[in-house]
Amino acid sequence: MKKKKTELNAPKYTSRLIVRLTSQLHKEIEEYASLCGLTASAYARKRLEGKYPKQRLTDKEMEALNSLSDARGDIQKLFGFLKGRPLSERENILRSEIFMRQWRLSAEAILNRMIEIEKYITQ
Repeated sequence: MKKKKTELNAPKYTSRLIVRLTSQLHKEIEEYASLCGLTASAYARKRLEGKYPKQRLTDKEMEALNSLSDARGDIQKLFGFLKGRPLSERENILRSEIFMRQWRLSAEAILNRMIEIEKYITQ
């Protein structure tokens, strides 16, 4: 069986450090580690290295992040459409009532989605 690339480069931990903790401190370390998706040992090693492990996103936060990413893509498409056009063509497009109506509807949809995401996260 082949080992994963990350496993091949992972350091080999051969030494142990035994530390006495209060039950409260041990519980806190376990909670922080689980929030970051790490074992207590891995969390402690990172903290001893001066690193601050980040919490994993909740399902709610991940859904909001994905939705924001979609909205960003929509905005990029809108601007990319105009950016590739010569200046005179852009002016004609922006003067078009039909295009501006569609642009406004698209922008409203994106803004409404972003407002929904904000409400969803803050609930």
